[in-house]
Amino acid sequence: MLEQFDRCLKSVNLYLKFLGLHLESKDTNRTFVERSRSHRLYFAHLFSLNLEVVAQVLWVLEAVITGKSFVEITRLIPCLILCLISNFKTLSLLYYGRHNNEFIVTMRSLLLNQMQVEEKEHRFRKNLIDKHVLILTSISKKISYVIVLGLLMFALAPAFIIIPHYFKTDEVKLEMPFIAYYPFNEFDLRIYPWVYFHQVYSAVIAMIMVYGPDCFFFTCCTFIHIQFSLLNNDMERIVTEETPRYDKTKFKKLAVRHIELMRCVNLLEKIFSKSILFNALTSSVIICVTGFNVLVVDNIVMMASFTAFLIFGLMQIFLYCYYGDTIMRSSMEVSTSIYNSLWYNIPAADMKGSLIAIIRAQKPCALTANGFFKMNLSAFASILSKSWSYFALLKTMYHPE
Repeated sequence: MLEQFDRCLKSVNLYLKFLGLHLESKDTNRTFVERSRSHRLYFAHLFSLNLEVVAQVLWVLEAVITGKSFVEITRLIPCLILCLISNFKTLSLLYYGRHNNEFIVTMRSLLLNQMQVEEKEHRFRKNLIDKHVLILTSISKKISYVIVLGLLMFALAPAFIIIPHYFKTDEVKLEMPFIAYYPFNEFDLRIYPWVYFHQVYSAVIAMIMVYGPDCFFFTCCTFIHIQFSLLNNDMERIVTEETPRYDKTKFKKLAVRHIELMRCVNLLEKIFSKSILFNALTSSVIICVTGFNVLVVDNIVMMASFTAFLIFGLMQIFLYCYYGDTIMRSSMEVSTSIYNSLWYNIPAADMKGSLIAIIRAQKPCALTANGFFKMNLSAFASILSKSWSYFALLKTMYHPE
């Protein structure tokens, strides 16, 4: 069981180490400033990415002042928001490094304490963990494919514009993957390759900065859900027909496990709640603007690029809501599991502990957008509804020439 958790963390660390970040269990007592000193590569990436962000913001300001095309402005908005999200997510992960490590240590401890079980029980636990880890791995692969496809499309888009234009007019008209304002002529042949490379590199860094923390979040949620499922199974079997005798010591251990799991959810809430809020607030804008670009862009490569972007945006916010919903449901099932046991065979003097556990479990453990709303499937439906409203408004405002 512990091996699967470590393997999943290793996958997360692959993304984070590329950025110059990593999950360290020895890092618990260091301050944010001390941790920052050991992440110079990350800050180099961050500085480089934000140079591109500044260039994009300057272009948007110039576009608004000079009255440039509405479609051109909407083309840049999703990219700009994604860059801001990438800043927010990675800085949050670095700032809450102590909580990251506390979560990892607690989860490892929970997994280690469940190693000594009967063969039949061990098989059940292993199958449950393998099932959920397989789902997590499958999701990670699919998101990776979408990211790679989107990056390739954006990187190759200039070639698919330059080459047809050359054959039509015998003129080489250079294009960039992303629109930005530079204080020099970026289409000068001596400068163009460097600016082109920097834009592609910035796009890769931005996507990894978004997906690295997301991958950590999905891994944490998966193992919290697994632990709640195992706890529910154990609670249901605390008093059964096969073991009608109540084991008070065993129940105390299960109660401690429940408390530790609630603490894990609270740690995850501290680490991600602010970035979830920013993500949730901007998701509606990203989805509607990207969908609008898919509809109005006449270049097939750009259309494919924005389609990949749209799929990624939908998958990302859906998974945040799905995992939040999963944790809420599995945490509430603890009370049902206790009720499904032969609780009436528990001695009256010991029944108070079971009642307290039932009452506490009826209040779900929830991941929120910084306390404003709970992340569940209802929140996802609300985000989609807002996205559709914004999309309809954009279509109404758009008047093609």
